[in-house]
Amino acid sequence: MIVHEQKWQVLKKTAALGKIPHALLFYGQAAIGKKKTALEFIKLLNCENPDLEKRPCSACRSCRDIEKNSHPDLYIIEPGETQEIKIGQIRELQANLSLKSYSAPFKAAIINKAHFLNQEAQSAFLKLLEEPRGQTIFILVSEYPEMLLPTILSRVERLRFYAPAQTQRSPEQQELVAQIIKLGKEDLFSRFQYAKKLSEGESDLKEILDVWLGHFREMLLTAANGKTGAYSVEKLTSIIKTIQNVGFLISTTNVNSRLALETLMLEL
Repeated sequence: MIVHEQKWQVLKKTAALGKIPHALLFYGQAAIGKKKTALEFIKLLNCENPDLEKRPCSACRSCRDIEKNSHPDLYIIEPGETQEIKIGQIRELQANLSLKSYSAPFKAAIINKAHFLNQEAQSAFLKLLEEPRGQTIFILVSEYPEMLLPTILSRVERLRFYAPAQTQRSPEQQELVAQIIKLGKEDLFSRFQYAKKLSEGESDLKEILDVWLGHFREMLLTAANGKTGAYSVEKLTSIIKTIQNVGFLISTTNVNSRLALETLMLEL
């Protein structure tokens, strides 16, 4: 099931017109279907069904092999245990792409969590983008595209993915939203105590930040439509940027999580 229907229709149209970009960047917050959409697009391009409207059929050999992650012309690069994509992985990809396509019209590479490409790997990947071989398509998937080299960003077509609107939150998520609303009314000492408690607990900070981010984005949409609330549009924009920065630091660095959360508490 494709969650991002609007993006999917754009991709289908590019395929129908034969104007398929050499390289794409799917970016947006974590766990909202960017990688799944990338896989579905590769399935569409290599599907054996002659009717474009019925692609991907999910029944032909090509579609089934992609679903099983066993297609010989699809390469998926992801960070290893060190949370890094290394130059060796890109060199191996380069060697594989230099070979003739085994069975599909397109050879494809999906770089998942592309922001974990280290500097050497980014430089090597840039050369791949600059010297494409045959019918090859690259799809980079990232939460933090700003970590990629400007020269890479200039060579990709970008598609920004947004989290689907939540019609109903779980009780745990409702509690998190209630907590952040309450914190906005409390003094700085209470907020810092909460940051300390969170940093010392076993909670998934990234998941908590994603819930808060969704809440403040909803508030921003409401404020942008002219409805007054606890925060101005400018303040909400600043809070959202701070949550994104804190999430980025916690996910990709060894930052002191308590200090990072305290930065957010100052914004409320």
